[in-house]
Amino acid sequence: MIRGCSNFDDLLELYLYVNVIKNTYPDFVKEIETTWTLAVGDVFEYQLPDLKDEEGNDEPELYIANMTTQPFPPFLYFNNQTKSLKFTPHSVWYQGHTYYFIIIVKEKHSDSVFYPYYCTVKMSGVKINPEVYFNFTDIKFKMSPINRYSEGWFTWSSPVDLEFVRDHWDEMFDVYIKNVTYRTHNTTQPLLGFNFTHLNKNGMDMNFTCKFYAPYFLGLLMKKSDNLYIHMKYDLLDTKGYFKDRYRHLDKMFLGNVTLTRIHNERCSKDLEANSQSEYGSTLNREKLYVRKRIDL
Repeated sequence: MIRGCSNFDDLLELYLYVNVIKNTYPDFVKEIETTWTLAVGDVFEYQLPDLKDEEGNDEPELYIANMTTQPFPPFLYFNNQTKSLKFTPHSVWYQGHTYYFIIIVKEKHSDSVFYPYYCTVKMSGVKINPEVYFNFTDIKFKMSPINRYSEGWFTWSSPVDLEFVRDHWDEMFDVYIKNVTYRTHNTTQPLLGFNFTHLNKNGMDMNFTCKFYAPYFLGLLMKKSDNLYIHMKYDLLDTKGYFKDRYRHLDKMFLGNVTLTRIHNERCSKDLEANSQSEYGSTLNREKLYVRKRIDL
């Protein structure tokens, strides 16, 4: 009731009536299922019941939504015409996983009158470990001894595109010498030249020749601590042995399935274990992806 006075000091009263009517969300005519357990290869279709709106003041509708931070079933298809859910989990990669989604019922012309049904799809079976399921090609490399003519060969454990590796060698590897002065000066020694002389048709062997700065003639490199290093740059690979995103162009060196080809996976994986112990991550093992040979005559 609102009261006030006129200019003539008359008391005026205005009565305001508010009629509150019931308006709930539309709902199914019968209770629905919200949990399903399926197996790989199943084809299951679930027909949702009809919707009704008790007040009849709006048109009921429904839609499917994903649940924030939870995996949505990629094998779920919703037919909006028949109001049915169809599940077709055809891949073995689904087994052992649990998926979530939401069925939302609402009034068509309202964004506030709605109700969510939280649904779960459990896939039977054991989760598949891709490291065990797939046949990965794990590539390693080694180096031969250096002969009296400063020649040797660099060998990959599986065939690769040797011409591509040769053309991108400086982007992938450092070549240097550690001699008796290393412990004193903590400095590696460069080479005057490092060239490939032959690429074998087997796709694995790369013959090379070295040229050393004076006084690092080959005859002076016979000391026990004198070694030639071929060192893969530590920041190229991730902790699984794949080239990092900014170096993915180097995948062209692989001849087979790129997604199943890795370099020194076992050693790179050790950094993955060490990452949990350091907030900055670990590159300790990837820093040691090198081969070395004592130079003997």
